[in-house]
Amino acid sequence: MKNLKELTRILFLSLLLVSCGNESKKVGKEIENSTQSISNAKNVVNDASEMEENIRQLRKKEYLTKEQWESWLPKVLLDMPITYQQLNFMPGLGSCGATYKIGNKSIRVMVIDGAGEKGASGVGPYRMSSKMDYDSKDEWGSTKTVVIDGIKAKKSYVKTSGMYSLSMFYNHRFAIDIEAHNFSEDKLAEIVKELNLSELKKF
Repeated sequence: MKNLKELTRILFLSLLLVSCGNESKKVGKEIENSTQSISNAKNVVNDASEMEENIRQLRKKEYLTKEQWESWLPKVLLDMPITYQQLNFMPGLGSCGATYKIGNKSIRVMVIDGAGEKGASGVGPYRMSSKMDYDSKDEWGSTKTVVIDGIKAKKSYVKTSGMYSLSMFYNHRFAIDIEAHNFSEDKLAEIVKELNLSELKKF
């Protein structure tokens, strides 16, 4: 029913596109966004049972200990030392936050372990986002689905701050956010590679 409403909206906007030439670009953008919403909604619905199974499996697991996080977390990233870290700072939830910084350049990494009751729920938005495809651009920046080092991620760019970010659901368990300030876009792949995320599979 929701998809039908979206399709009706698209047809209505199409008529406006023909009759109102001055608004064609704006309406065209609305149609593009509506079509993308329908596509993403279908992806989520089709993968609903898979996501439910993922939740059940994660609830049975134990989230990473501080010692395990320490053994994985890089002490240097793109030649920048770690200046801040916080591990398992919320009761019942495995998490790891770290900042790397030199001068005006910095990288922030946040990882949430989906294991356990709280974790399985906490990574929910990332689990759902991983089933979607993004491709949008406006005066504020852009958001696009990319694959880096074999990992599907949502890449965003904010023009006002010049910040690039990556959001991903890794190995059907870990919710990962990466923010890179004052770095070029091509450095994102290097950051992901140096994080050596495959090491998290060992736990």
